[in-house]
Amino acid sequence: MSDLDQADCIVRFHDIQRLRELDRCIFSLIGQIYRPLNIILVLQRFTSAEVAMTRETLAPMLSLPGAPRLTIRNLEEPTPKDARTLLLNLGLQAAEGRYLGFLDYDDLLYPEAYSTLVAHLQATEAAIAFATVRVVVADIYPQFIRVASELKNHFGTGNCLSDLFRSNFCPIHSFLLDRHKINPEDLQFDTALDWEEDYAFLLQICARYPSDFGLIATGVGEYYYKTDGSNSIPYGGMTAGQGAAYEMVLAEIEARRRTTIVSPSVQSRNGMVPLQPGISIRGFLDRLGQS
Repeated sequence: MSDLDQADCIVRFHDIQRLRELDRCIFSLIGQIYRPLNIILVLQRFTSAEVAMTRETLAPMLSLPGAPRLTIRNLEEPTPKDARTLLLNLGLQAAEGRYLGFLDYDDLLYPEAYSTLVAHLQATEAAIAFATVRVVVADIYPQFIRVASELKNHFGTGNCLSDLFRSNFCPIHSFLLDRHKINPEDLQFDTALDWEEDYAFLLQICARYPSDFGLIATGVGEYYYKTDGSNSIPYGGMTAGQGAAYEMVLAEIEARRRTTIVSPSVQSRNGMVPLQPGISIRGFLDRLGQS
């Protein structure tokens, strides 16, 4: 396969104490059937010694025959404290392949994930293709991770674009993009958001470019909801302060639904005739009777 068809996977990593979880994540990428594959590992303010330790930990796997490439970028800016969105944008700056995916250090993908999603993108000529991931509750121990249970419908239910426009049921590692079909200026995450940055990104992309949900029942990975409280939204729920802050984020997301314009190509792909110039995501949902 040509290097022009390379897939890039951006992996965020912010805590050197969690190398065991990163090791598992990278192992799942090394096991991908799809090639060529470039892992873009973006680190949050690591020291030189921590960068070296990370490389050393991953080196045995990455030296295997046919292993993916590894590109490391280290965010050095001291602010903001929570740099999750900056890490994504730093990774995007390093992306060079046709296909683009994301994976956080504590999650994983199944071996067939990218080969399945790439084949679907090519068959449908969509700019972004969605699958699904299994959500599990995991206990974290110093030497191992134990899956305690599975959570059904943790992110809600949905199977089409209008469902996505209503709520975020698609985790960040459940989709793959075709960069050849997207304006580079649109491949940016909004640094004003500390939560739901991936959902704001999806609203922006899916309102402008054709998306496909034909694989939405196909599992391509796992999302780990950890009992040690290290997820963005901790296991057991938010504190009162987090809840208030999250409500403000949801208000901002709703404001974007009312201002983000749905392109004519997306309208026609979703059966809207006649087309409505200047219609917003909220207007799109209202017209479909699905708001």
